Parts: sequence; C-alpha cells; structure tokens
Amino acid sequence: MPLDIYSTAAQLKAIELMPPEYTFLYDTFAKDAGTVEDTEAIYDFRKGVKQMAPIVVPGTGGVAMARSGYETRRIGFCTVAPERIINATDIVKRAFGENVLGAMTPEQREKKLLAEDMVEMRKAIQRRREHMARMVLLTGKLDVFRYTSEGRDKETLLVADYGFTNVYTPATAWDEATAKIDYDMHKMYDLVYDGLGYVDIIVMAPDVADAMLENAKYVKQFDSKNIDMGAINTKYRGQGVRFIGWNSDGAEMYSFSGKFLDEDGTMKYVLPSGTVIMGGRGVLNCPHGPVMQTSGYGEEMIIKYYIKKEVPFRIGNADTNVIKNRLTSSPTIVPFNVDAWAVGNVL
Repeated sequence: MPLDIYSTAAQLKAIELMPPEYTFLYDTFAKDAGTVEDTEAIYDFRKGVKQMAPIVVPGTGGVAMARSGYETRRIGFCTVAPERIINATDIVKRAFGENVLGAMTPEQREKKLLAEDMVEMRKAIQRRREHMARMVLLTGKLDVFRYTSEGRDKETLLVADYGFTNVYTPATAWDEATAKIDYDMHKMYDLVYDGLGYVDIIVMAPDVADAMLENAKYVKQFDSKNIDMGAINTKYRGQGVRFIGWNSDGAEMYSFSGKFLDEDGTMKYVLPSGTVIMGGRGVLNCPHGPVMQTSGYGEEMIIKYYIKKEVPFRIGNADTNVIKNRLTSSPTIVPFNVDAWAVGNVL
C-alpha cells in the first residue's frame, strides 16, 4: 500500500529527517530539553549561592551546612501554530520559478507548495523560539502575545518571571574615550561567577562592537591573537554574526546584527542598541509539551496527542475548496540558573 504523503505520520517522518533550523542566539544560549507528556513543565529553579565552610574546634565534630535552596516550579507551554492556505489559484497558475510553459500539473504544484510551506513554517517556529530565548536572556521574563481567530490579544501574557538581576551599567559608556571596557567586562564576569555560572562567550550589538574596537585604550590591551599588523581580524559567520576575537579572560566575542519582525510590524535588532550578553553556552533549556489535534465532528471526533516538537496537520474544506497546512509546536524557555549570565547596557 503506497504511503499517504499527506498523513500526519508520514509528514512527521519527513520533519524528523530535516536538519534543524539554525538561529544564532537560540542555538548559542538555549538547548533542546526534549518533549514531555504533561501539559506543564516541572523544573527546579535556583539562584547561585556560594557558602564558606565553617571552622570548628578540634574534636567537636562538624557543623551542618545548609543545602543550596531551590524551588520546584511549573510553567505552561506556549502553543505556536502557523498555517499556510492553498487554494485553487495557487495550484492552477504557474508557480514561482516554474518553466514558463507550465510543465507541472496542479497536483505536482500542490505537493511542491506543501514542501515549501513546511520548510517556511519550521523556520517561523524556530524564529519564535529564538524570540522567547531573547526575552528571557534580556529581561528574565517570558511575555507573549497570543492570537485567536479574531486576532491578537490586546495585552501580553506573563508566562514566567525568573527574577533576573544580573544587569550591569558602566560608570562611563563604551563610546567615551575614558571608558574602562576591560574593567567593565571583568565586573560582568564577576556577576556570572558569583552566581555559579561561567563565561565562554560574549555577544554584543553592532554599535557596542564598533565602540569597543574604536576605543584606542582597549585595542592596545586587546589579546595579541586578534591583532594583525594593527588591524582587528573580524570574521563574518553569516546571519549577522561576526567573530571578533577573545577578551582578556579568554571568552569568545561576537557582534550580532540579526533582526526580526516584531509583533508591532517593525523590524528590530535581536540585540537592542548598547546591549552585551555574557555567559555560557546552553544556559537556557527549551522543553516542549504535547500537541493535541482533533479530527472529525460530533460523536465521530477523534483526539490525538503527539509527544513531538513539531506536528503537521492537513485540513481540507470542501465548501471553500481550500487546504490548510498547519505546523504546531509547544515550546517554553526555562533557565537552569537565572544567575548564570549577565546583561550589560554599555552605551
């Protein structure tokens, strides 16, 4: 029996064979925490605390130390469900890039559109994951707009507030000649270290990188591995990412000029002007919840749950002669230690 390429099972197999979509901020600071069957993610939350061992009188035994406290919390999953509609016009007319003579049949065009839409919807979901990671990194909160069939909610929904406090503002902005850039980096590093985190990467907005590399005092003390006959060897890595070099603590430094289309319809930088993020890779977890799908009507309605990161669904409407292809995902973002990174507002 031939495989029905439009079935959820067949499309799930196709999605699992596709390489994951890459976004710099998410793939640097977040890691996939798998899928769970519950409708909420249960996680242990803590803030880093360092204790000093007590001094005791010899022969009197020891003194009990309190264990590092943590809270067990629950957080709901966000439902992300982009759709693409295919109607008769889309499959009858010549497709973009198709031979002018129209070599494809309507059925072939429909299959081609399905494949293209699936790729684009996966990219859109990954951009949403990155935006969620961006919010948690910059603010320690997860605020989301939700959409209904009538449109977007008027107010954001606060999914979680993780109590992030590692925000640093230097005494002198980095675009000033007297800025103490290396000193400020050390202070941010100390914030992370005191929170029991570690720093191996520094990501900065383009204007921050420009200010840093134009500061004569900082360039003079810049690690010699980054200097070639007096020039900084920045290397473009794609998606707006430029590798600058290593700071004095050995952390990799990157400039990131990536943009996204915000909820208000305007293009914005992923990293706001003047922003630096310093921390370790994978400081955030991204678990996924189950996806529920229904089919049929009334007593014949069937409900299925999928424990998958992304679940496709095909819906046909005989009354309007349109087909909807939907891809649903239920991600959320959870830090394993909210003190494991720091944000600098340096301009």
